[in-house]
Amino acid sequence: MEALDILKKYWGHNSFRLKQEEVINSVINKQDTLALLPTGGGKSICYQIPAIMNDGICIVVSPLISLMNDQIRHLQSKGIKSTAISSKMYSKEIETVLNNCIYGKIKFLYLSPEKLRNEDVKRKLELMNINLIAVDEAHCISQWGHNFRPAYRLINEIREVKKGIPILALTATANKLVIEDIQENLKFNKENLIKSSFFRKNLSYVSTIVNNKNETLLKLLSKIKSSVIIYVGTRRQSNEVSLFLNNNKISAKAYHAGIDNIKRNNIQDSWVKNETRVIVATNAFGLGIDKSDVKLVVHMQLPMNIESYFQESGRAGRNGKTAYSFLLVNKSDIKKNKEILSFRHPEIKEIRNIYQKIADDLQIAVNTLPEEEFLFDIQEFSQKYQLNISKTFHILKYLEQEDYLKLYENTFGSSKIKIAINNSDLYKFQIANGFFDNFIRVILRKYPGIFNNFINIDEKKLSYELKISTEKLTQILKQLENKGILEYKEKTQGMHLIYLQNRIDAERLQISKERLQESKDYNNKQLDEIINYAYNRDQCRSVLLLKYFGENNSERCQVCDFCINKNRKELKQKEFQEISRLVLRMLQVNEYSIENIFLELKDYKKEKIENVLNYLFDKDKISKHGEKFLVKSN
Repeated sequence: MEALDILKKYWGHNSFRLKQEEVINSVINKQDTLALLPTGGGKSICYQIPAIMNDGICIVVSPLISLMNDQIRHLQSKGIKSTAISSKMYSKEIETVLNNCIYGKIKFLYLSPEKLRNEDVKRKLELMNINLIAVDEAHCISQWGHNFRPAYRLINEIREVKKGIPILALTATANKLVIEDIQENLKFNKENLIKSSFFRKNLSYVSTIVNNKNETLLKLLSKIKSSVIIYVGTRRQSNEVSLFLNNNKISAKAYHAGIDNIKRNNIQDSWVKNETRVIVATNAFGLGIDKSDVKLVVHMQLPMNIESYFQESGRAGRNGKTAYSFLLVNKSDIKKNKEILSFRHPEIKEIRNIYQKIADDLQIAVNTLPEEEFLFDIQEFSQKYQLNISKTFHILKYLEQEDYLKLYENTFGSSKIKIAINNSDLYKFQIANGFFDNFIRVILRKYPGIFNNFINIDEKKLSYELKISTEKLTQILKQLENKGILEYKEKTQGMHLIYLQNRIDAERLQISKERLQESKDYNNKQLDEIINYAYNRDQCRSVLLLKYFGENNSERCQVCDFCINKNRKELKQKEFQEISRLVLRMLQVNEYSIENIFLELKDYKKEKIENVLNYLFDKDKISKHGEKFLVKSN
């Protein structure tokens, strides 16, 4: 089938949008391709159609489980076999999925970039008939991107496993530096960028300087009756603003990374179904959101860069109807953002100091690699060592980028078990303890790698399979642990820390002073760009944004605050000139009182006529005799 035939059959469309067809043709011709399409530009079709056209499976690297699940549901509803592997799955489940991809008729396998680190996954990929590798949200590859994710920089290793397979990288926001970084990191055979214009003719950008942001927000929500996204800078602001709106009888819910996944999904579903009108979110909300009737996006605080602002604003007006993006700013925003940047770029001695303190606190010896994940309360840790919590967090993110350790929020929470004795001793224990025999046989069958590694378990699923209560299961596991048969780590929700490589002496950390400074300069430049944009009153906002992304010949949008104000001024000026012309023509023929002028020019407001008369009088174009005006003779 041709690409257009597949589009008609599975998606019901008669033609492609934007640059979709060009991207698809590039992929069909086995060219490495970077597709830069705006938010809502139909990026997924660009890899789905060529994958369907060819034999084999498409590997899709995606950053979020929710994104993967949405795409899989969508494809399966069309009868297209798709699957995913995620952190919530057991090793045996992952192996089954991978085997199905090798021997079954699966067309799409979705996985996170972190999964590509797994040697078992790499070995299975080598056995698959892969026709395409798609990298979604590809800007996460670049350290210059606004959502840098270190694991994305390992995707290129798949090229060593499967040579000659084309890569399609997709993103909605990338400047010149990020575009170059993506293609270089993914080892493109040659540069190949296909870019659609980012111009959104239906989206009105407005930046306004306000003192009372909450008051302005209420006015906006009273004027624009629709589904709304409000972006804020912190979790606390998310809670505070949503509470403020609910107190003012506006249906709103907070959304941020501190809320567990199940609750977050429920909040998002409620908003998608229009049961909740407003979602007040940190930047944790957004990837994969495709709600067509969002008419208003509000930024309550200045974003850190134009990329984030542009992508978040672009979630308004997906249905092509007029929509608005409001940026509410004041001077305190600039101060806050500069403070955040100072925390994001610590000194080398501060990085080494915190790395050492973490090792001391967790009692990790030099040259050891702990297998366990540590429950890590960053607030408690910072207070204990009298550290700034924000700076500590950003130092941990830096250490993650450099592959030393990783801090993450365990919102799912998984318990872990591992057999603590050898196979022979376990067999003897089973013979001597018949009560535990069936239980042990079940877990050995279900978790084959349990002798060598800690295995994630779900107590509810396991207790259902054993036909016992969850409480009874926990009791048995603890009994076996007390007898030295296995190790049992109950699930703990919250922030977790793991070492990604052997703990080394803090003074031996490989830290580049030049790279730190380069990153600091770049982020400061990004902040200057968004500040200039926010306070701009001299240029069309769409033109400014498009110029930032390399589109230099765009025309005024006619719908942003600058264009509307300029059009009003031009209209006023045009009207003023027209009244002036009519007044001068009248007075050249005869003298007129102001009342008679009003009567003659009844289509115009008296106030505007008075302004014209005052102007002409001041400029000595007309004079006044008694109550009557006349043209002044030269």
